[in-house]
Amino acid sequence: MTTEFDRNTFLPLYEQVRQFLVSLIESGRLKPGDRLPSEKELENKFGVSRITVRRALQDLANQDKIMRVPGKGSFVLQPKIEPLTALTSFSENMRAQGYEPSYQKSQVSVVLPEPKIASALRLEEGKALHISRLMCADGLPMALQDAYLPHYIYELNPAFFTPEVLNNISMYKILEVELGIKLYRAEEWVDASKARIEEAKLLEINKGESILIVERLTFSTEENPIEYVKLIFPANRYRYKVELFRPSKQRGWNEIERR
Repeated sequence: MTTEFDRNTFLPLYEQVRQFLVSLIESGRLKPGDRLPSEKELENKFGVSRITVRRALQDLANQDKIMRVPGKGSFVLQPKIEPLTALTSFSENMRAQGYEPSYQKSQVSVVLPEPKIASALRLEEGKALHISRLMCADGLPMALQDAYLPHYIYELNPAFFTPEVLNNISMYKILEVELGIKLYRAEEWVDASKARIEEAKLLEINKGESILIVERLTFSTEENPIEYVKLIFPANRYRYKVELFRPSKQRGWNEIERR
């Protein structure tokens, strides 16, 4: 039986096919990992050409909603997680999107960081607290955290910086709620790379798969650098999101116009 489409609309047939499949995915009738009907089945179901079906499927693949596997078919992908456009912790981001955050494999040590990190944190004595963790969403590995904090923060209360505690609590919660350090702003840098063997093992992806590397330097309300962190995300589960605004006249727009 053929599914009827409106052939009198300006909306192309491939777009109507695409929207129909999107509705199946977003309603949960097709779940992550489910196989879509074959091109022939879709062609017969919708009464359209093979070219139309392939265009609809390719658009879905370009939008990271499905994965097309030659010789096997098309499969629904797990939706990528996007960060909130604010200075938020990993746990705040995950909970805002309906996922339960958790932490594993926490390691803590006092180190002499490389000059780049020492300079960013304005370390006078050179020592820093180094924390590494595996961050998960609904039990699925989502990021590797490699964080450095000035040593004086550790000295405020060392009891909060143990693997047992860090396996169960957000870093920002420790800083703000337990230690009274108010976070104000952050600078971030985003790069793309390929997963090395150890990174791939921890994130449960294949060696060489694409990863996103996010480096963040966070400041307190007093403009003191509080944390330098590198986060590694698998690109097939996470995509970066920013929110952009046009500058106002009061924020230097006249200067931009003169360039």
